[in-house]
Amino acid sequence: MSLILRLVGELRSRLAEPEQRNAARERDPWLFVSINTHEHRARDWSASGACIQSCAEDLAIGQIVSGQLRWHKLDAGHAFTAEVMRIDQSGEVALRWLALPEAILAVMEPPEG
Repeated sequence: MSLILRLVGELRSRLAEPEQRNAARERDPWLFVSINTHEHRARDWSASGACIQSCAEDLAIGQIVSGQLRWHKLDAGHAFTAEVMRIDQSGEVALRWLALPEAILAVMEPPEG
């Protein structure tokens, strides 16, 4: 089997794998994540975590970080705590929430109706 056919087969099998996350990722509304003195807009987020791009922080996988979350740049921030789960070479950082404020969680998990 050629290398290309094998790679295409592997890609197809990966795409067919079920989603491993407990909560669906959202992009709207924008979530702003402040860590130390830098604020980042999350690429996507859920009630279990978020992904921020071009992170300017010096972080390590497994590190516990805290900061402020807000839905709009003019809103007051809400304190959070998260664990760094993944760091890509591009600077993309995946966070897993450890503590979320009720004001943020209420938007992430609206009441079922």
